[in-house]
Amino acid sequence: MKAQSLTMLINEKSDLLVSISCGIMFWLALVGCTEPPTAEEQVIALLADDAPYHLVSEELFEELGWDLPDGGAAVTDLANAAPGGAFDPRDLESISPKTLGYTARWHEVRFNTYGLNWDISGLHLTPRDPLPDVPAMVIINGGGANWYEFFIDPKNRPGLGQYLAQRVPVLLLSIPGNYRHGGWTNLQFGERIPGYLLDRDVSAEEARIRNAVYTFRVVTDGVRAIIDEVVPGPAVVIGHSTGGEVQFILKDALAEKNRGLSMGWGTGGPAGLKSMRDFRGVRSIDDYLHVTKLRARTPDQYSRGYLGPWNPFWDPAKPRQEIAADWMGAEAHRRAQFKQPLQDIEHSSAINLLPEVSTQIRDTLADNPYGIEAQEVIDDLFSTMNSPVIGYKKMIWTTAKLDTGHWNEDPSKAREVIISTEFRDANPGIPIRVLVFDVPMTHYGHIEKPRELAGGLVAALRWLTAP
Repeated sequence: MKAQSLTMLINEKSDLLVSISCGIMFWLALVGCTEPPTAEEQVIALLADDAPYHLVSEELFEELGWDLPDGGAAVTDLANAAPGGAFDPRDLESISPKTLGYTARWHEVRFNTYGLNWDISGLHLTPRDPLPDVPAMVIINGGGANWYEFFIDPKNRPGLGQYLAQRVPVLLLSIPGNYRHGGWTNLQFGERIPGYLLDRDVSAEEARIRNAVYTFRVVTDGVRAIIDEVVPGPAVVIGHSTGGEVQFILKDALAEKNRGLSMGWGTGGPAGLKSMRDFRGVRSIDDYLHVTKLRARTPDQYSRGYLGPWNPFWDPAKPRQEIAADWMGAEAHRRAQFKQPLQDIEHSSAINLLPEVSTQIRDTLADNPYGIEAQEVIDDLFSTMNSPVIGYKKMIWTTAKLDTGHWNEDPSKAREVIISTEFRDANPGIPIRVLVFDVPMTHYGHIEKPRELAGGLVAALRWLTAP
């Protein structure tokens, strides 16, 4: 769909959105319903209309969500007692489900890719009182993060996963390397050793080799292995930010779990989409570090579009850089704060760099002691460019007003709208929605307003899974 026709469609449909709320109440009166709809039901009703996007007003957003049985106190106490908040997730298993509202189980799954063992980990939360007939939500972290970010906020208050787990099964994943027991102590983030194995620390030289073979295949092999082992029934995979690539790559491999359904939170689209390639432009090899080196995620990277007035450390009297430093400082111990080089390159649609990247991999793996074949690694590069875009049955993206990488003041220029349009063209006739929380929330809404966001995501899930 060309930009002009997309803008016309948005303008035509926007008028409908204004009257939806009144229409809900009128419909309820016609059918004789005396109970007003919940905030969640109002969001689901919004999604009944086939429009380019749907806005959740601030008034409606503030009504979403629910309380925790103990207000999150038990988890906060665990985190407050641990150095840097990096508490052992296995300690959650001893807390009564009556206190938490869910049963917590920690999982570590070992798998083998390129002849090396890798560990992937996840926290599985099972509600005491789940909604009927909803799939598990599998949430995959973005670059630099891990499961903590979706379970607890930077001040150790309840996070998104704790709220979601009151209603739906949740599996919070950390991609291989991004979690280690007890966290990290080295504050030079680019020099950290990823937790590729959880029962031992790998050497700096071994980490260098592993960094150079850390393709998206390593991540997707791990995600598939842990989902197969931990999630017994249907699942919707939600990758945040860079993690969004995973759900698209695994769309067919996990077909029995996802049943053709797709859901996103700050997810975007796969790197191979034309809209994603246009958005990122042409990249140079000089834009990236060598394949053996980690990219540190520093406060300056979070002081721009990732920072907003609902951040737990927001202070209007402070410069944005200082606020970001406070935020990252609070998370410096338990958050990975690095991004693997190939993950960066593959996510950026930079397939034009294949020759240079291949040379770096071959040079690094020459005479390596692990028997890794360089060509096997090279053959797996840019799986992000080959994600299937057809065969979906229903799709929904969710984002927020200040998530500037995914939304725009001009909706016709918003990345989620453009991406969803490309999927509409590839999957004609299927229901596709973009749900926008029209509030000053950013890409990190899961630490800004976790209670309300949980209500919005469950509403999106209920719409997605409805017949």
